[in-house]
Amino acid sequence: MVDQMERVKELQLSAKAYRKKGDAMRKLGREDPALEAYRAGIVVLDESVELLRTAKEQIDAASPPLPGELEEPLHELVEAFGTRGGLLQRLKRIKEASKSYAEGATLEKRFSLPSTYNRLNAVKSLLLAGESTLRQLEPQLLDLAAHIDANLRADKGLSDSGWAWADLGDCMALLGKPDEARRAYSSFIAKAEIKSPERTLDVLKEIAAKLEQAGDTDAPRLQAAIGALQSALLSSNP
Repeated sequence: MVDQMERVKELQLSAKAYRKKGDAMRKLGREDPALEAYRAGIVVLDESVELLRTAKEQIDAASPPLPGELEEPLHELVEAFGTRGGLLQRLKRIKEASKSYAEGATLEKRFSLPSTYNRLNAVKSLLLAGESTLRQLEPQLLDLAAHIDANLRADKGLSDSGWAWADLGDCMALLGKPDEARRAYSSFIAKAEIKSPERTLDVLKEIAAKLEQAGDTDAPRLQAAIGALQSALLSSNP
């Protein structure tokens, strides 16, 4: 099992390297190498999930709290589903991305994990796929925002990581609360990698465009929150 977990971690690192390469190629306008890198990342993540198949069956059959020996496989599965969803989203394979995020979201929620990446992106994917409106997803977003806020207050390490603030900011943006979104994004920008806020902004713009195309009457509130993130970015780069 130890050797297997080491291999899983190697595959996770490889997938993230492919993602970074793809993002770099796309930024340079080299779309074909970018797509190739994203697809390669999905291949290694599929291998990772397959290696964890037996552990996943045990996790699915377990009742919380999870046995200690399954905690590491659980973390790696959640990570794999989230990274895979992100790569599929970059390939515009939104429904497949939504399914991957949903699998990770189920594990995050069932075992009360502090990570909310899959849960939030499962919501975003539903919006990008045109399968739900902002109003329909509002209860989920409110629950998710409350969960993130409680975790940030309880865990200083999580508060220092940056990404939880990004997730909170996105929830507030999608809920049409620009002031709260701006505060969360300001904390995110202060703690995160320099390129991370731009990626968040790009995804929110994609969602806003999809909502406007679908005639979602709540689309303007997301545009207001996008303005909040842009304002926070400008303030951090005078």
